[in-house]
Parts: sequence; structure tokens; C-alpha cells
Amino acid sequence: MFAAQRRMYLAAFLVDAAVMVAMTATPFFVFNQLGGGAAMSGLFGAVSAAGYACMCLVSSRFVSRAKHGLRWAYFGLTVYTVLICLMPVFRRPVVCGALAGGANVGMAFVWPALHSWIGAETDLARRGRRMARFNVAWSFGFAVSALCAGPLYDLDYRYPFVLLFALSAAALALLWSLPREVDHFGEATEEMLLARADHDRASEVHLYAAWFANMLAMALAAATRTVYPKRIDELVATDQLRLLFESEPARVLTAGTATKYSWLAFALAGSCALMFLLLGHTRGWQHRFRYLVWTQAASGLAFWALANTTSLVVMLACFAVVGANNGLAFFAAVYYSLADPARKHRRAAVNEAAVGVGAFSGSVAFGLLAKRYGLGMPFRYAPLLIAAALAIQFLLLRYGAQRQRRDARPQAP
Repeated sequence: MFAAQRRMYLAAFLVDAAVMVAMTATPFFVFNQLGGGAAMSGLFGAVSAAGYACMCLVSSRFVSRAKHGLRWAYFGLTVYTVLICLMPVFRRPVVCGALAGGANVGMAFVWPALHSWIGAETDLARRGRRMARFNVAWSFGFAVSALCAGPLYDLDYRYPFVLLFALSAAALALLWSLPREVDHFGEATEEMLLARADHDRASEVHLYAAWFANMLAMALAAATRTVYPKRIDELVATDQLRLLFESEPARVLTAGTATKYSWLAFALAGSCALMFLLLGHTRGWQHRFRYLVWTQAASGLAFWALANTTSLVVMLACFAVVGANNGLAFFAAVYYSLADPARKHRRAAVNEAAVGVGAFSGSVAFGLLAKRYGLGMPFRYAPLLIAAALAIQFLLLRYGAQRQRRDARPQAP
């Protein structure tokens, strides 16, 4: 059988492929089978994200002490698969929302365990490369499955959930085959820890700002996944969607609504995966906050454009920008979270909680604003939100530097 870390990469690909199948199909399930709109879709995303974030924080206190943390991943993936696959059976929004929320509570046990396992690599350079491959694997799972889920939904709303079940079952089989992280990677020697001490201290400085940047990036990504599909739905229904700026719709736009949205989801996840690939083979971004500033500012411009365009090509470019920001923010946050071997599992869980809080905030805020003021309003004013978030991140970066200086002072005897 091929190497354990490669089995982990494949498992990550399959897990997030299953998750993206649900993310792509659920908004249209809400619109068409439950009779809801952008607000209900945003509420589904918010409930799911809230359950995920809360359980990540709660579980971080006991899962990190497990001798074989992947056992929690087995449990969580099973819960997620069973509950999400029950959703098409029901037509009551409350029941379906509860199933979606409960499923993502299960997923909260999965990702911290997987990140902790891959982050147990003791060699600093090799850890960066393996983290990159791991993140590229799951993000390509996001990208590829989105292209499958949209057309499957347009054929029959139940087909995506059949695919999700098969993907999750295959991922669970791979995770069962993996050894404990301590058996596979061993433990870092004293010499290794001393050699990377300066690097780890710099990671501590950037940790809190990176968590907040990750939370914001996930809020923006969640808005594109739970609220923006309604924009596509409306443009298709009114025959306004264009490739660029032509007077009549191009023939390629005759595909189903979910299929067209799947192209945008692919652009977001694909650019995120490419960013992971770049970050894993470079070091210039490490401990340099300005790169996060640039990608967040670009995301603000992309959101403004999404509020005003009817061009699918422009939308694809905007989704790619948002995906690149998501990739940089997430990779930086998880990289800094895993710097301290003693606290890596707990910090991976906190980072995943930041993902959940961001997804909750983006889904519920954009969904409610879209319902009250129209779909374009929250996207048009997103640059103001990002500007405020950047100010908070600068304060957190300053706090991180002050905290590190304080901890570095010699203690009085």
C-alpha cells in the first residue's frame, strides 16, 4: 500500500469532495425543494457553521489528549455522512436545517484531527511541503466535486447525496488504514526544537492576526457559497446572465442553474488550491503580513464587482480572487497554529473554530442583508467590512508582538 501520508492526502481529497457536494447542492435544495430564498440558504449555512465552530472549541479540550486522534475523525465523518444524507428525505426546513447543523457538528471532529496528524512532521521544511500537499489535496476535492454536484443536481436532486455517501465511505476506509501520528512521525528532538525556535517565535507573533484573517476569508467564501447562488438563480430566471457583455445569452449558458454556479465554485476552490501549492514551495510569505493585506483588499474589489456584474467571466475572475485570499489566509493560519508541537491539536481546533465563526457570520449577515436590502447590497459594501477587519488585524499583530516580547523577558529568580 502506498505511503501513509499519501493515503492521508487522498482521504482529505475525498472528505472535502463530499463536503463540497453538500455545499453546492444545499442552496438549490433550499430554493427548489424547500421553497426558501437567500435568507433561508444563509441561515442553513449559519447554523452549520455555528455548530462546527462551537464543537471545534469544545472538543479541543479533550480530543487533543487522545492517544490516537484519528479515532475522533472516524466518528465525526460517520456522523456527518449519515445526517447530511438524510436531508433529501424531508421537506420541513426546520428538520433539514437541524440535520445540516448536526452533520457539521460531526465534521468538527474530523479536520482538527487530520491537520494535527499531518502537522506532526518534525522536520520544518518537510512539514511545510506536506502541509501544502495536504491542503492542495482537500482543496482540489472542493474544486472537482463542485463540477460534478451541479450537473447531478440538475438531473435529480437526490443524486449529489448518493455521490456524497460514496465519497465519505471511501475516505473512512483510508483513514482507518493510517497509523497513529506518534508511530509514523516520531517526536521532535531537542536539537530540532532549538533549531526552529526563532521561526516558531515569529509564528506566535502572527498567530492571532492570521486567525482573524482566516475568519474573514471564510466569511467571504461562505457568502459566495450560500447567498450568491440566489443571484445566479435570479439572473438565469430573468435571462440576464451573459458570458461578457453580449446582447444575447451565449449558447453555453443554456445549462442548468446549479451547473453554472458549479463553475464559479470550481474557480474559487481551484484558485485556493493553486495558492496552497505556491505557499508550500515558497517561504517569502512567512511572517509577512502585507501579503494578507493585498489579497483582502483585492477581495473587497471582487465583492463590489460581484454586486454589479451580469457577466459570468467577470464572476469567475472575482471568485478566483476570493479563493486566492481564502487560500493564503487559511494556510498561514494553520501553519502558525501547528508551530508549537505541544499545542498544535488544540490550536488546529481553534483555527477550525475560526473557520466556523467566519462561515456563520458570512452566511447569516449576508443572507439577512440580502433579504432586507436586495442581493447586491452586502456585496457592494463588503470593502468597508474588509477595511474594518484589516484595522483589527493590525491591532492583533501588534498585540502578538508585545506578547512575544513579554514572554521572552528573563524571569526574576
